[in-house]
Amino acid sequence: MSYLADSESLRSRGWGVVLLGGGAVGAFLLLAAAQPPKWFFFLIFALAAGALLVIIPQREKFLLYLTVVLMTVALDFHPIYLASATTPWPVSGWRISLFEITFILLLVLWLGRLVVEGTTPIRFFPWVSGPFLGLWLLSLLSTGRSDLPLVIKLCTLWLVMESWLIFLYFANHLKERPRLITVALALLLAGALQSLIGVGQYLSGSTLGLELFGEAKTFMQMRAGEGLVSRVSGTFGHPNNLGGYLAMVLQLNLALLFAPWRRSRKVALAGLLLLLGTALLLTLSRGAWLAFSLGALFTLFMCLSHRLKAKGVALLLAGFLVVLFMLPTSILLEPMKRRLFQEDYGAAQARMPLAVVALNIIRHHPWLGVGLTNYLAVAPSYDVTPEAISYTFPQPVHNEFLLIGAELGLPALGLFLLILGVLGRGLWRASFQEEETPLPYVAMGLLGAFIAWGAFRLTDYHYVLLADPFWVLAGLSQGLIAVVVRETAVSTT
Repeated sequence: MSYLADSESLRSRGWGVVLLGGGAVGAFLLLAAAQPPKWFFFLIFALAAGALLVIIPQREKFLLYLTVVLMTVALDFHPIYLASATTPWPVSGWRISLFEITFILLLVLWLGRLVVEGTTPIRFFPWVSGPFLGLWLLSLLSTGRSDLPLVIKLCTLWLVMESWLIFLYFANHLKERPRLITVALALLLAGALQSLIGVGQYLSGSTLGLELFGEAKTFMQMRAGEGLVSRVSGTFGHPNNLGGYLAMVLQLNLALLFAPWRRSRKVALAGLLLLLGTALLLTLSRGAWLAFSLGALFTLFMCLSHRLKAKGVALLLAGFLVVLFMLPTSILLEPMKRRLFQEDYGAAQARMPLAVVALNIIRHHPWLGVGLTNYLAVAPSYDVTPEAISYTFPQPVHNEFLLIGAELGLPALGLFLLILGVLGRGLWRASFQEEETPLPYVAMGLLGAFIAWGAFRLTDYHYVLLADPFWVLAGLSQGLIAVVVRETAVSTT
């Protein structure tokens, strides 16, 4: 009798859980149905991501790869939103993106495992975390110099801290060779998906119904010379953003072509290179083309010198291959020719006056800047350009490094450059491993990706400190460096 009573009790509890869960899901669906299409998609995705935690056995590994892919989707939701009455704010409130949904789930699983098991310590990588926490403190101090609402300041500081958490998570979890390689391939998969969307946008001459991804159009036409050209954006919201991402991941693609893999995998990588290269051209982003060329020159030189053991020959061959790709396309493809050689320099010409304003801000506020995300509000006061560029083109300076210096000061810029230097030095050493495995080639590709990123950010900006995908790349790089250091230490003992 006691056994039957216990069974009835368990059954009634089970039905209670089912009813409670069903009611919660029903309420969530009603809330989603009442929202505009963009938020409906967002909320349904959040519900599906939560369900995956229950259904999938290897949920954390799946979420990790999904998070890498989702960082290319510019769709977010603002539970708290404040609109500026004058100049737009880069941070308009508490932002939750698709990427952040899965990343927060990963953080929860990680923290839960640490509490339950308590066996795996967190590695903080002081040569990166130390400078980054210095950046966060300078961000905190600089916010006191701005007139932004307190809510905006707190949300901005959270995004800076989130960047560090992104780095920590990926650096701590990418500590085995297979997972490192798989995440690198996930970056290429994300690039392939974006490229397919971009090619589809170009062939159809439409957005493919993807306006909900970000506020900007995902497909745009603009005048170049005497005609119109079409530019594609995937789900990034702007062609330059897609171009910058492809310029980076193409370095990984190039490097892995030289890795000691079987022929079928190399054929697949060659096809992927063609797809990503086509999408890069269709963005018509001159900054991305230049960034890709510089990164590819370095990546090809590293890979060829590793294979040929002759640096002079490798440099000549790398330069020839880059010119062989860029020169015919820039001459034969009419949209590229218009962007490069016809009267289409408006945006490019605006970058110089914008840089003058940023340098003037740095000259007046070299130590703490004018406050993170406060550039647009104060730029007119420091505009000494004949064009009055802050009024005719009210945008932040199109240079990530000058933007950091203007908003946070030169010490903050120095700390960020230190982080880049630490990661670059570690990848440089890892790329000289003599072993015939894919890992040194991943290191070369990542180093080329950082060069492409730096070259692109000399002509564009994306607020790298505000939970930018850059920190996924940084975490992947630090994980690879840690693997090489650990294995080198083991082999020498």
